Amino acid sequence: MNMKMKLFKTLMVGCSLAFAGQVGAHDEGHGPKLTDTGKFGGILTAVVEAKDASKGNAALLVYKGELTRSEDKTVRVYVYDKDMKMLPATLLNPKAEAKILTMVGGKETVTPFVLTFENKAYVGKMPEPSGKPYNIDVTFRSGDKDLLAAFDNLD
Repeated sequence: MNMKMKLFKTLMVGCSLAFAGQVGAHDEGHGPKLTDTGKFGGILTAVVEAKDASKGNAALLVYKGELTRSEDKTVRVYVYDKDMKMLPATLLNPKAEAKILTMVGGKETVTPFVLTFENKAYVGKMPEPSGKPYNIDVTFRSGDKDLLAAFDNLD
């Protein structure tokens, strides 16, 4: 019995470490890790050039983005400079594309929706995610740059 218990504990620790490594691998996100907090109680992420998203935390920080969600599924994405000063609307395109990404039965599901710049933020109604946790990727233009703000592991 003692040998079986040791084997069981070893197996559980090994499974826990393997699972933790998989979760941690995606937590890095797209762009450098931020230590700031959002100004509206939302989730803060790095905004990087979309072409550099695959570089992970080595992608250069262009801006910072904050995501807030309301009970009625209203999504707001605020865009800040590197010093957490809100960007003026003149620097941003009036529309942004958002996507909810989920894994359902081992298959990725993508549900797009549109955000419109209103009153200091990109705003839109989020469709119901097909599963949890889910990610929201927001792409928009600033000048000649295509940018990405990826908000991961939401529920």
